[in-house]
Order: sequence, then structure tokens, then C-alpha cells
Amino acid sequence: MNMNGITFEQAWNYGGPLMWVLAFFSVMSLTVMLYLLFAHRRGACVPDAVARIRASRDPAAEGGRIADAMMGSVDWLADIAAIAPLVGLLGTVLGMFQAFGGIASDVAAGAKPVVLAQGVSQAIVTTIFGLVVAIPSLLAHAWFRRRARKRIAEIESRAESLME
Repeated sequence: MNMNGITFEQAWNYGGPLMWVLAFFSVMSLTVMLYLLFAHRRGACVPDAVARIRASRDPAAEGGRIADAMMGSVDWLADIAAIAPLVGLLGTVLGMFQAFGGIASDVAAGAKPVVLAQGVSQAIVTTIFGLVVAIPSLLAHAWFRRRARKRIAEIESRAESLME
């Protein structure tokens, strides 16, 4: 993959150790998305939830717990979408600190543009990768949140008809 003359490997190296944190959030986001695709299927969650509500001594409380658990699992994506850009921003700050710190320490020898470029590269790369993780996570969160609300409404409807 080549981005304006910079390979993915070069971009990764410019980003520094925070790239591993962003990679972790990326994998975690994808894992949560796959889990939600599987766990919140109509045929999987609705019958199980209705059976749990039917077997419960307090159906309303059990229904609330089920709804909270479903929405809580979706909220992981919102958390990742909020944290990833902050990690990118941290990379930006560290990159700028490195860039200007390098210039300040190299003033006597004549500041080299390469020192500034390396720090700015880290700043830009971590910001980009933070957003690349956050944007799909936020989109997925919105989609899965709507899907969970639909499933919860189905569960409520079926549970009400059973209780009558």
C-alpha cells in the first residue's frame, strides 16, 4: 500500500509505539462488530431472551437486564470511537514535542528540517490512524445501536404477548 510515496510500513514506523495501541483498538472494534453480528441475530437473541423472561420471577427486571446488556455490548464501539482519536491526538502532541524539542536541542548545530519532518510525520500518521479506527467504529455503533433497539422492541412485544 502506497500513500503519496509513503508505504504502510514507513507510516507505521513514523507513528511509533502508539500505532500498536491503535492496532489493538482496531482489532477490538472488529471483534466487537463480529460478536454483535452473531449475538444480536433475531433468531439467536430474541427466543433466548423471551425464554429467560418467561422463566424469571420478575419478568420486568429480567427484561431490563437483557436490554441493558444488549445496549452495553454495543457501547463498546462508542468507547473505541471516543478513545482512538484521543490516542491519535496524543501521537500528534508527542510528535510535535519531538519535532520542536529536536530543533531546540539542535539550534547550535543548525536545525535540520529532517528533525522537524520526522516529528510532524508522527503527528500526522497517528492522527490519521486514530480517525481510521474511530470513524468506522462510530458508524458501526450507530448501526448496531439501532439494531439492538429493534431487537429489544421485538423481545418486549413477544414477552408482553406471552404474559397476557
